[in-house]
Amino acid sequence: MTKAAEPTQYRWAIIILAITLAVTLTIGVGFLVGRQALHGPDDVSNVCRHLQRGDIANCIALRSAVAAEDGTSIARWSLWLTFGSLLASSFALIGLIFAFLQGQRTIALAAAANRIATENSRVQARAYVVVQSVECQLGEDGQLKTRVKFQNSGLSPARRLRWLYNAHLAVTYAEGEARSLVLGIEPELENAHWRQDIPSAESWTSAPLALRQGDDVEVGALLEGAVFIAVTVKVVADYQDVFGTSHGEVACFQGRVARAAADGRYGELERARDEVFDERMKGNTA
Repeated sequence: MTKAAEPTQYRWAIIILAITLAVTLTIGVGFLVGRQALHGPDDVSNVCRHLQRGDIANCIALRSAVAAEDGTSIARWSLWLTFGSLLASSFALIGLIFAFLQGQRTIALAAAANRIATENSRVQARAYVVVQSVECQLGEDGQLKTRVKFQNSGLSPARRLRWLYNAHLAVTYAEGEARSLVLGIEPELENAHWRQDIPSAESWTSAPLALRQGDDVEVGALLEGAVFIAVTVKVVADYQDVFGTSHGEVACFQGRVARAAADGRYGELERARDEVFDERMKGNTA
C-alpha cells in the first residue's frame, strides 16, 4: 500500500460515517414530522362537544376510529424507523469494519517500518571483519607458515573470531615441468582453536599457523630442484556481532614464495578472486 492511497481510504471512512449520521438524523426528523401530522386542525374533543346527547355513541366510535388510525400510523412510522435504524446500523457496521481493516493495515505498516528500521540500525552498528593481508613463509624444511591480519571496520566489536586456511603450491622446474600439491584439507572452523575478539576500527594479526610438520617427505620431494614456487591461500573465518548473529568471511590470496631460513621474513601475498583456490583444486582433479 502506498502512502498516496492512505488519505483516500481515510476520506472514504469519514464519508461512510457522515452518511450514517445523515440517514439517522433524517429518519428521526421524518418520524417527528409524521407524528405531528397525524392530527388534523380540529381536535376530536371539539367535534364531540358540538354533537347532541344522542350522538355520544357516534362520538365514541369516532374517537375509536381516530385512535385506531393514529395507532396504525404510529405502527407504520415505527416500522419505517426500525428499517431506517437497521440501515443506519448497517452503514455504521460497514464503517467500523472498514476502520478496523484500515487500522490493521496501519499496524502492519508500522510493524514493518519498525522491523526495517531495526534491521538498518543493526546493519549500520554491527561488526564488519575482512581479511586485510596474508603473509607466508616457506622454510628450508619445506614447512609453510601463514599469518593473517584481520580488520574490523564496523562500529562495534567482533566476537569469537575463528579462522583456518588451506594452501595450494604450484612448482615449476628448470626443465619447464610443473607440479602442484594441496597442503591441507577443507577448513572446518569447528576445529579452530581461535576465539579472538577484535574491537571496532582495529586490526588483529594472528600467530603463524603451519599446515604440515617440517621435513614432510611429500613436500620435500615437490620442492627439490624447484626454480619457481607460487602459493594460493584460501582463508575461511567466521565471527559474531554484538547482536549474536554469525557472519562468515572467505578470502583468497596468491603470490610467489621462496625457500628461506627458519627465521626468515614473511612474504606478503596479493588479494585474488574468491574462486581462485577452487579453480586450482579443479585443475588438480582434472
